[in-house]
Amino acid sequence: MMQISIEYCGTCNYRPIAAAFSLAIQEALGIRPLLVHSAVSGAFTVIADGEIVYSKSVSGVFPSKEEIIEILKKRRGSV
Repeated sequence: MMQISIEYCGTCNYRPIAAAFSLAIQEALGIRPLLVHSAVSGAFTVIADGEIVYSKSVSGVFPSKEEIIEILKKRRGSV
């Protein structure tokens, strides 16, 4: 089973956003992501099986839940 984690900036109060993404991923894929408090300011990173699949620090914007779920579905299908 795919291992998913969401690293979020606690200083920026991104935990509620990370929790909402976690719930959406769990409902769509049946996988419960691990929420990880990041020391990096502004961080919001989705990691699947040890590889970054989305980074707000790189893109500059939050993804939609649907976008992340689609990325994860494609990744799961390619394994």
